[in-house]
Amino acid sequence: MSRRRLDDDEIKAVLATHRAWRREGEHLVRVVALRSYQEGVGLVVAQAEVAERLDHHATLTLGYDELRFEVWTHDRGGITDRDVEFVDEVDRLVALTVESAG
Repeated sequence: MSRRRLDDDEIKAVLATHRAWRREGEHLVRVVALRSYQEGVGLVVAQAEVAERLDHHATLTLGYDELRFEVWTHDRGGITDRDVEFVDEVDRLVALTVESAG
């Protein structure tokens, strides 16, 4: 996938189909509620494999009961279609690891 920076309308369209995400400036952000810290560690490890495969890495903040993902394309200074690909993968992982366990 290319690293073309998305315009505002394209970002709004992404957020319309990825309702768990929000825009904070030029970043996409999702906060995942966790039942335990260990659940968060498992999700961090799972997303690390995706990040390496896509060669695209998020900024993560792991707390006791939540994991925050912050995604943007550093060398483009904003949100690109590559970020959308990463968001898709994170949503899939959350559905498999967190939501399915509840």
